[in-house]
Amino acid sequence: MARESELIAALAAIFQATPHDRVEIGIGDDGAVVRMPHIRGGSRAVLAADMAVEGVHFDRAWSTLFEIGAKITAANLADIYAMGGKPEFLLVSAALPTDFSITEIQELARGIVDEANKVGAVVVGGDLTRSEKMVISIAVMGDIQEAITRSGAKVGDLVIVSDLPGKSAAGLKRLLSGMNDEHSAAHKRPVVDYQAARDFVLAGVSSMTDISDGLVSELEDIARASGVGIEIVSDEAIDFHGGEDHIFLATISPHLPFPRQAIEIGRVVLGKGVRVNGEIVSHQGFTHFTES
Repeated sequence: MARESELIAALAAIFQATPHDRVEIGIGDDGAVVRMPHIRGGSRAVLAADMAVEGVHFDRAWSTLFEIGAKITAANLADIYAMGGKPEFLLVSAALPTDFSITEIQELARGIVDEANKVGAVVVGGDLTRSEKMVISIAVMGDIQEAITRSGAKVGDLVIVSDLPGKSAAGLKRLLSGMNDEHSAAHKRPVVDYQAARDFVLAGVSSMTDISDGLVSELEDIARASGVGIEIVSDEAIDFHGGEDHIFLATISPHLPFPRQAIEIGRVVLGKGVRVNGEIVSHQGFTHFTES
């Protein structure tokens, strides 16, 4: 099967064939940005959506429904923050097994609300249907002033992260080995520092994304979108291929003050692709589709 990036590119060619003058940023980033000229005197909205499937994104054998709801919500909220926006409204759709009880759906909903409450976002609607496997899809709309995309990195910029990645992957490794304890909690419900994203925006970062599919994958996205190369100086503390931490990855001019909690891991250079300690690397982490 084609790679996920190839599938998205093929779909974008169709969906974007008919342009719309209110779409500022379309398919290809953490979210889309559209102008809303009839609302609040011409504000802009940032939109994102994500889907989670039982057995692919979560496992009820080790995660509670509360944790599942919170985790999926966090993934969506992080996309809005990665664009430089502030999430406000969520639409939640779920496909549930026929034996799913009211108590169970309430627990799932409480997890969603608990995470949304952290940023002042509210659920305003959605849809329910039945399915053999549990599937949850969330769409988020938020406010945005100036969008921070993946395409703004400039040669000479520093590469920074809001925390070191790898906690979720380490938690998953423990769960797969049969250890469901406090050290595996980072996979079941990642703790997202949403304020760190706001601090990055206020500091003037030139590009940003959240780490959902692995550090190398997100670095490749920024390098490709910006038409640059990225050099990373690695140490043993950096996990390059584990995802779902939803920490924030950004680039920033070395002439600007460092934002709170920023950790420098590399630099933007001429060229293309990602190098770690001088060696070219490519994404080896999670992908929804295998290469043929």
